[in-house]
Amino acid sequence: HNLAPSFSSARSHWNMKCFSPRYQAALLLATQGTVHSFAPTPTQTFDVIKRNSLVKNDINVLHENSHSPSLVLNMKTANGGSEEEEGGFLSNLKINPPYAIAYASFIAIATYMNSVEPAGASQALIDKFITDPINPGVNELFTSEFNLLGLIGLPMACLVMPGAKGQSLPAPPFLFGSSLAGYGSLGIYMSTRKSPTSGKAVELGPITKNVLENKIFNWFVVALGISTFFVTGAVPALMNDPQQLLSGYVDVVTSSALGFVSTVDLAILCATAASLIPEDLERRGMTDSNKANAIAVSTLLLPVVGPTLYCALRPSLPEE
Repeated sequence: HNLAPSFSSARSHWNMKCFSPRYQAALLLATQGTVHSFAPTPTQTFDVIKRNSLVKNDINVLHENSHSPSLVLNMKTANGGSEEEEGGFLSNLKINPPYAIAYASFIAIATYMNSVEPAGASQALIDKFITDPINPGVNELFTSEFNLLGLIGLPMACLVMPGAKGQSLPAPPFLFGSSLAGYGSLGIYMSTRKSPTSGKAVELGPITKNVLENKIFNWFVVALGISTFFVTGAVPALMNDPQQLLSGYVDVVTSSALGFVSTVDLAILCATAASLIPEDLERRGMTDSNKANAIAVSTLLLPVVGPTLYCALRPSLPEE
């Protein structure tokens, strides 16, 4: 969904300067499958028997076992197919209700806020961010939030990619899109994602194994997240006048669609990251579900920075 037509051109200039979300999301999931079956006609069967009576018994056996599941499976395998492939590219696509509900809610909220916001409110914010993405003259806390939305795709990739094998949709395009469209992009993937719990370092792709699982990279992302609060002026403003900082943040969020949807987007993304942590810990050998859930909840205390810290501190995947 395009949150506001006037956003597109201005936000494209912003994306060239730094990470930022564009609230444009579209969902086009079409499933198409064709099942072909081939069976000899009675006339053809009679002709074969007539020409060669020696194969009559074999044909009778084939007829008697034509409904055998193992025979059908063997025939599909011999033809280079599988039960999954015959149904089409998206035949195994299944909806994951919690993430799908979050995605539908996000799109609905974005649509509604865009329709009721004061004219030009979001565009005024966009113009300021185009002028200076780091210090646009907007509330410092919201400026930090806006920039963190462009960073959250990195910890999300660290959590999603170890379990991306065998999913209905490929993860990388939606992870890249999350840096621009937030949950408007990632929500499509998460709505169809299954929850695997197995995974070893040898099963990972080279980028996941050597970059996303690399502790140096993980700590670099932590540093980026923490530095965002300083370079945008949020930490100095919090120390000097926390009440004014918070009241200014509330004003931005309540007076523009961009402000409100950005906040909702960040909340959904952080909750999504936390929901993936127990699964990730189980994959890494942790059997205490209570401890895993406690770790997941603790990451919500520091938006975006919490998941990046988890990725830097989590155990490595077991080797084969």
